[in-house]
Amino acid sequence: MQLIAAALRPRALLRHALAAFVALICIWLFVLPVAVVALSSVASHWSGTIFPDGFSTRWFARLSSSDLDAVVTSLEVGLGVAFLGTALGLWLALALEGRDRRGLGALVDAVAMMGSGVPSVVLGLAVLIAYHKRPLDLSGSAAIVVLVQLALVLPFCYRCAAAALRPEVATLREAAASLGAPPRMVLVRVVLPQLVPAIRASLALGFALSLGELGATLTVYPPGFATVPIVVVGQVNRGYYLPASALSLILLGVSLAALLLIAARAPRR
Repeated sequence: MQLIAAALRPRALLRHALAAFVALICIWLFVLPVAVVALSSVASHWSGTIFPDGFSTRWFARLSSSDLDAVVTSLEVGLGVAFLGTALGLWLALALEGRDRRGLGALVDAVAMMGSGVPSVVLGLAVLIAYHKRPLDLSGSAAIVVLVQLALVLPFCYRCAAAALRPEVATLREAAASLGAPPRMVLVRVVLPQLVPAIRASLALGFALSLGELGATLTVYPPGFATVPIVVVGQVNRGYYLPASALSLILLGVSLAALLLIAARAPRR
C-alpha cells in the first residue's frame, strides 16, 4: 500500500500543478484585463508605471448625458435582441424537433446557423445593402442594428433550445397527449417548464453577445445612434483610455446585474 501511495503521489502533484497552471492562465487572460480596466477607471493618471499615480472618480463625473444614453441604448438593444433571439430560436428548435435533417429541415437549420459562420462585418454590410432602399428601408432607424445583431445571436439561442430537447421531453409530451391534453396545454404545461434552464441560458447568452457586439453594429448604425462599444472605440481612437475605462466599467456592472436577474431562479410554487 505504501508503494502504491508513493506512486500515486507524483500523479496527484502533477494534477495539482496542471490545475494551478490553467488557473493562472485564466487569471492572466480574463481576470487581469478586467482588473486593469477597473483600475484605469479610477486612476487620476497612469502612464509608464505598474500602478496608477493616484486615484480619483473624476472620469465618472465627466461622463456626459450622451455617454449614459449609450448605456441605456446598449441595454435596450441587448434585451430586445435576447428576447427576440430566444423566442425565434425556441420556435425553430420546436419546429425542427424530430424532423429528418435533410431537404427543407436541413435548409432551415443551415439558414439559422448562417450568422455564426459569416464574419460580422460581412453580415453587417449585407444587411445594410439589403435594407437601405424602399420598400423596406431600415438604414435610418435602430431596427437595423437589432436585425443584424439578431442574425448574429440567433444561432446560439437556437442551439441552446435544440440541445435541451432531449428524448425525455418527447416522451413526456407523448404521455401528456395520450392522456388527452390538447397541444397548447402540452406545450405550456409540459414542454416549456422542461426548457426553462435552456431559455434562461439563451437569454443570458444573447444579452451578453449583444452588449459586446461591435463589427456589424459599427457597419450599420444610423446617425445619432450609439452603443457603449461604439462610444468606447471612439474614445480609444482619440487616446481617451481612462474615460473609456469608466464607461466600460459602468456597462460591466449594469450587465452583470442584468445577467444575475436573468439567471436568478424563480421560487417554486
